[in-house]
Amino acid sequence: MTIRSARTWFVALLAGLLLAACVPPPTPHVTQIDAGAFHTCALIPGGGVRCWGQNYFGQLGNGTSTSSSTPVDVSGISTAIQIAAGIYFSCALTAGGGARCWGHNEYGTLGNATSGTGAGSNVPVDVSGLTGAVRIVAGGFHACALMPGGTVKCWGLNWSGQLGNGTSGFGSISSVPVAVSGLTGVSDLVAGENHTCAVVSGGVIKCWGENGTGQLGNGTGTSSSVPVGVSGITGATKITGGGAHTCALVAGGAAKCWGDGVFSELGNGTNISSPVPVDVIGVTGATNIDAGSATTCVVLAGGAVRCWGRNYAGQLGNGSTVDSTVPVTVRGLSGAIRTAGGSDHTCALTKHDGVNCWGSNGDGQLGTGTNVSSTVPVAVVGLP
Repeated sequence: MTIRSARTWFVALLAGLLLAACVPPPTPHVTQIDAGAFHTCALIPGGGVRCWGQNYFGQLGNGTSTSSSTPVDVSGISTAIQIAAGIYFSCALTAGGGARCWGHNEYGTLGNATSGTGAGSNVPVDVSGLTGAVRIVAGGFHACALMPGGTVKCWGLNWSGQLGNGTSGFGSISSVPVAVSGLTGVSDLVAGENHTCAVVSGGVIKCWGENGTGQLGNGTGTSSSVPVGVSGITGATKITGGGAHTCALVAGGAAKCWGDGVFSELGNGTNISSPVPVDVIGVTGATNIDAGSATTCVVLAGGAVRCWGRNYAGQLGNGSTVDSTVPVTVRGLSGAIRTAGGSDHTCALTKHDGVNCWGSNGDGQLGTGTNVSSTVPVAVVGLP
């Protein structure tokens, strides 16, 4: 190499390095994920939605009842701004604050003024009379929407009062949205399997619905059809609801949980349920929290993920199938933004690697193109 060619090569290399330093890191193509019992959905750029996994009830929304181990497009959704997945159904919040849902509808879960066996839909249908909503959440067989001014409307199954309108029992099912009683100033909202919770002014948490394992956090085991205050929590920034437990992030990114603890869901080193919040061991600096059926995961400030609870299918992501009463680190995962927990699988949205999932995969809910389960994260295929 001549002196001139060496100089030219060096200048080109320097220019390339400077250009690389100025280019921002890649951003994830998927903007949000959520998981139902045995399916997962992703919000993609442009307002489309793709789902994968079990589809017995049409919860993938592609006009079929055939399960898929790779993501498929939800029919007719092009303006979604947020998604939510329930046990056997899915919903999307659309531009303008409307909502569309698809899947199981025996209990009015789709909110389209119909219910009963055979009334489900394998393509999205409009939630009746809902406009201006700013967020949607999905539970077991009910869903709720956060409305302007911090009020909440819910629809679907209400046997434990999870709609929050002062009624309960199978006769109080509502196939259209109804207002939650006495609730204003809501900043965060979550639906568990049969209960619902909201963060209100001052970071106070109020919950309603099933309370057999203390998931309402008010020190009792009595269900409530109207919101009741969670004991001893202020300054909450985010909440999440699992099958029968609830967790929250509080000041400093610490985590507190309450409710069912039989499968170590509370993360406090025991297998004991608690009707009041208990501290999750060793969690600080968490930026996000999400619960599956009997597991919970937090995203830490650096992008690592730690999970605790039930692990029979590897849904904790630490390479084992042993339950853990304290948080354990998900292996080989970095740059995480948020997680989503299902019945026995978990997924994470990351900054650079798209969506990764782990746990059970019998219905293709890991999105890998196979039905092979994994105790560590594996990449979802077929996402933009």
